[in-house]
Amino acid sequence: MLTDNIFVGLSTTYEKVITPADSYLTKSITIDHIMSTPALLATIIEVSWNMLKQLIPDGYITVVRNFNFNHLNPTLVGEKIKIKITVEKIDNNRIYMTFLGTDYIGEFCNGNFEKAIVRSDKLLESAYKRVRM
Repeated sequence: MLTDNIFVGLSTTYEKVITPADSYLTKSITIDHIMSTPALLATIIEVSWNMLKQLIPDGYITVVRNFNFNHLNPTLVGEKIKIKITVEKIDNNRIYMTFLGTDYIGEFCNGNFEKAIVRSDKLLESAYKRVRM
């Protein structure tokens, strides 16, 4: 089974120092001293992938199906953050996870998300079928 090596309670904690690359820069808005929500989401997804990638069969990847997120407080560039991700439930090829982000003051984000384990070739095939409609 795809999830044989994954279990409820499996968790990882990731630490990083916020850099200017994590701030919010677009053509219309610049907030260059705090971590952006897109950078935070990307970090959470990357950490969850790194936690699971060695536990799933070759040729498979995890994809996010659902994501609920609370970005409660700003975090400044230069601050160290910790992200803890925990597996809460497993249902066939679906993994339900929670996360908690803290900085030196306390909690700054939390949420939950669902990932599915899928064959990477079938995912790409499905994407190509959609554009050929």
